[in-house]
Amino acid sequence: MSHAPLNPWLSYPLVAATRRQPSVGSLGGHPRGVTAQDWPKCEVCSNPMCHMAQFDAGPALDLGPFVRMSLFICHATGGRCEDWDPWKGANKVLLHSAIDDNLYDGPPTVRVYKRQPVRVIHPTDEQALMRQVQEKRVTMVDALNEIRHDKLGGGAVWLHGDATPRNSSGRPMRLVAQLTTNLVRYDITPNGMAYVFFDDESRSGDARLLWQGS
Repeated sequence: MSHAPLNPWLSYPLVAATRRQPSVGSLGGHPRGVTAQDWPKCEVCSNPMCHMAQFDAGPALDLGPFVRMSLFICHATGGRCEDWDPWKGANKVLLHSAIDDNLYDGPPTVRVYKRQPVRVIHPTDEQALMRQVQEKRVTMVDALNEIRHDKLGGGAVWLHGDATPRNSSGRPMRLVAQLTTNLVRYDITPNGMAYVFFDDESRSGDARLLWQGS
């Protein structure tokens, strides 16, 4: 599914959605279209990962030729599998080329979070926000607090320094999602944040997830 290229400076805040409101995906719950065979396991401890979120491509989320992504993180060892490393294998982003809304039996997981549908609201122009910082009308702390929320797109608000993954060409991947513990109380690390990146240059599809604790 193709969409018009997104403005990289625009971010789309995520808020809770009711059953009557159109959603872009959900946090927590059981992922749709993921069979037990496809359910990712941690490459460090070999345990099934915990499902974090699932989002569909659309006007607020550019996934190239893919139509959905499902996010997983290892929850078996309390962070000892180094979930802050996008290459270690303790996190996984499944990219889907077709929509499958069936619910399949998955393997036992360490933790299952309550499903929370989410929708996007009016986008934030983060470039304009940074201009206000340069013009000294807004402090950097205040500017970052304005975008320190669950969102699609925009720039990452790092808790422990920039950890943007780079692709095989050495170029930084594009942030496609930032998740906090505000809408779903992920108890991986209190007040931690997840960051999801997409490689626009990968022909086969590559996306990376990492977690930073507070």
